[in-house]
Amino acid sequence: MEHPNIDLVKGLYGAYLQGDLDAVTNALAPDVRWHNSGSDPTAGTLEGRDATLAYLFADNHLEDYALETTDMLVSDERIAIIARTSGRLGDRRIVNDFVQVMHIVDGRIVEVWNYMWDQKGLAEAYAAIAAVAAA
Repeated sequence: MEHPNIDLVKGLYGAYLQGDLDAVTNALAPDVRWHNSGSDPTAGTLEGRDATLAYLFADNHLEDYALETTDMLVSDERIAIIARTSGRLGDRRIVNDFVQVMHIVDGRIVEVWNYMWDQKGLAEAYAAIAAVAAA
C-alpha cells in the first residue's frame, strides 16, 4: 500500500479520465480552491466544488486526452505531482508539462495549485479551441 494521499490522487486521476463525476466529487472538499497559473482563459482561482467540477468537466477539452504522472512527492498534508497532459485539437497536438500541488485534509482535496510549463502554448491552444467552438 502506498501513502493514502498517493492513493487518493491516483484514484482522482483515474476517475477523471473515465469521466466519473461522482468519484471526482467525493475526492474534493465542498469549499475546494483551485488555482491555475498562466494567462489563458482557465488562469485564476476557482472557488468551491461546483466551479471546480464545471471547469474539469467542461466541453472545451482536447481529443485523445492523456495524463501521465512522472513523479509524486507526498507528506501527510500535501502532494506534489509532476505530470504531462497531451491531446489533439484537429491535427494539432498539444503537450502540457506541469507541477500540481494539492493540500489534503481528512482524505479530501481542499486546495490545488497548477503550475503550467508552457503558458504561452496553452494560451494559444485555448484561443484555437475558442475559434473552433465559435465557428
